[in-house]
Amino acid sequence: MTPIARLSARRWRSLPFVLALAWPWAAGAADSVAGQFAEWNGATIVTREVSLRELGFAQPLVLAGRDDRRELYLPVPAGVPTAGAELALEARYLRGHPGRSALQLAVDGDPVFARTVIDAQGDAGRTVGIDGLPRDSGFVRFGIGWWSVVSEERCADQGAPGNTLRVSPDSRFRYRFDAAAVDTVAKAWGALPGRVRLLVQGRRLAAPAYDAAWRIGAVIENAGRRVEVVALPAVGDRVALAGAAVPESLRTIPAFAALAGGGEHRLASAAEVGALLALGQTGPLAVDVVIADDALRAAATAALDALAIEVAATGPDAAAAYAHWRAQAMSAFAAGSRADLAVARAGGLPVLVAEAAAAARVAGLLDAQWRAYAQGQALTVAAAEPVQSGQDRVRLDRFGAMSGSLEVATRADRSIAFDLGAVAADGRLPEEVVLDLAGAPDAADEGVVASVFFNDYLLGARVLERKGQAQRIRVPVPGYALAARNQVRVSFLRQPERRYCHDPVTAYPVSILPGSHIRLGRGRASGFAAAAAQLAGPYRLQLPQAWLDDAPASLSKVIRVANAVGASPLRAELAVDGAAAGGAFLSFAAAADPGKDEHLVLAADGRTVLDLGGLRDAAVVEVVEQGGQAGVSYREFGAPRLESPFRLVRGSVALLDGRGLVQDYDAQDPSGARLAEEGNPEPAWQRHMVWLLVLVGAVAFLLLAARVAQVRRRRAASKGH
Repeated sequence: MTPIARLSARRWRSLPFVLALAWPWAAGAADSVAGQFAEWNGATIVTREVSLRELGFAQPLVLAGRDDRRELYLPVPAGVPTAGAELALEARYLRGHPGRSALQLAVDGDPVFARTVIDAQGDAGRTVGIDGLPRDSGFVRFGIGWWSVVSEERCADQGAPGNTLRVSPDSRFRYRFDAAAVDTVAKAWGALPGRVRLLVQGRRLAAPAYDAAWRIGAVIENAGRRVEVVALPAVGDRVALAGAAVPESLRTIPAFAALAGGGEHRLASAAEVGALLALGQTGPLAVDVVIADDALRAAATAALDALAIEVAATGPDAAAAYAHWRAQAMSAFAAGSRADLAVARAGGLPVLVAEAAAAARVAGLLDAQWRAYAQGQALTVAAAEPVQSGQDRVRLDRFGAMSGSLEVATRADRSIAFDLGAVAADGRLPEEVVLDLAGAPDAADEGVVASVFFNDYLLGARVLERKGQAQRIRVPVPGYALAARNQVRVSFLRQPERRYCHDPVTAYPVSILPGSHIRLGRGRASGFAAAAAQLAGPYRLQLPQAWLDDAPASLSKVIRVANAVGASPLRAELAVDGAAAGGAFLSFAAAADPGKDEHLVLAADGRTVLDLGGLRDAAVVEVVEQGGQAGVSYREFGAPRLESPFRLVRGSVALLDGRGLVQDYDAQDPSGARLAEEGNPEPAWQRHMVWLLVLVGAVAFLLLAARVAQVRRRRAASKGH
């Protein structure tokens, strides 16, 4: 089949879904209770919206100069058709140089918009429509190009650093998809929004449910999403109803009528809890992941049963419509479902349902290594363990698409990221990055420059052989470059060779070969990096009982601190209130007495250098020893809210507040003298050259003295004869 035929076939297969999505759905048009539940049952359209800020672009994206291009990877459910997809691009331009500038936007490499700019400044914002064809990669590739020409003269300087385009991180990507098309766990994972709402049974959780929630939440946040924990409310709880939309047709039912007032409401009956669940997308219990256990199923079933009684009071047709809707839209809480990980519905939304009893195995399956294998609607996970083969080499392709070829005109980068715990085993740490590279020379027979970065530290660079043959580059990894989460980046740079100034720049290929890997060794690490290596294997997660009694507030802290220090959610054992000690640990202390003024104490060289009291809404994460084992402890001053994910890279003590990391401190090397010594890039023989020369001189002197003594003995012996 030709490429055009394959594309046409793909379009025709997607057409029914696209037409279903494109057809407008009129919400709230039902005029009876039965009609409303029938309408809800047919409403399978899900809307998603995410900003560039939520995708990790904390700062504006700035394009400048003569030729600057960037690509944004916008997430969509893999293999699922979409409709109404568009990027509302918020951008402004500034031009400090004469001439003209041009803006071009592209979708998956296909240009969709171009504009010439001649004004000094202005608005470059635009809403760009994106086709709804399914994308197996799970991403829409959105390209932004910015070009500036200062002068039409052939060899005039075309550098235009003052001509810039600023793309705001508040630019928003939105789309719709049909929930019926999300029929596998892998697709449901791809359909998760940027902020994932995770439902647990209540504010107070049993240890198995808490263990499941933090493990699965940590895997989700490690994949770049944010987790918000939502507890199923009970009778007597207060809930915020801002934004909740109760259809007019249901306000004759007491439970729905009680929720129609908005504001903050105290739940008076189990039926009102059921009504909250029924509101789905338009209510406060719109969730994306459900941690299922018997307690949650019992509470949800009781709430829906109570609502069924009130609905049935309005007539038999309403009762039948409610029963049919409940079977379809509330399958996540069905008592007969016992799959370890499944795709189901909660309030009509597609959700991932994880069985609490299988938490460790489910978290292992959702980890990056095995996630793509989840091609089923209801899965039984007998085993999903991280692979640590015990070998001293780990291929870079294990952590993403690193190997492959790319065209380089001036500059191109390729990178992967990995947790230290994913490679550290038996005390071995990354000691060397080994890259197999090949690059074609340009028209002037000049080779491409390959630069190797580890966590943004330039560790080595080399001009590749002009013959285009593969060659191996070895770059040592110093201990100071290691972190709980690491990035390896290879940057290729060419000097454009053009006969005339305005000649087009030609790209030439380079390749990263599949043999590229990280070599492990008995390297040295300290502080949080050393702790991350310890927390990669079996360790204890120590929690006070009070944290399980307030799960929605504490779970987000456990998830974010665990990810910050590189603690694997796959190898942990939950220990509540000081269970038996032994091995590595990650411990969380109970909140101090509000009337007690706890102090932050830092020491250096056996003396106290900081003793600070009165801290409020702050926390300290510290590498400590307990029973001869290294671990990490977390304690609070007041009640901090860790709103954003963060990473701990340097030092052994970190001060946190609601924004994340405030400051770090290395209690093991406060002056940095050890880092300065261990970070010396000179070879050992060169560092000790003076002593080597002294040693060589001493040996030469001894040899000379021995020779002189030997000559004297011979002369004395000859005189005696």
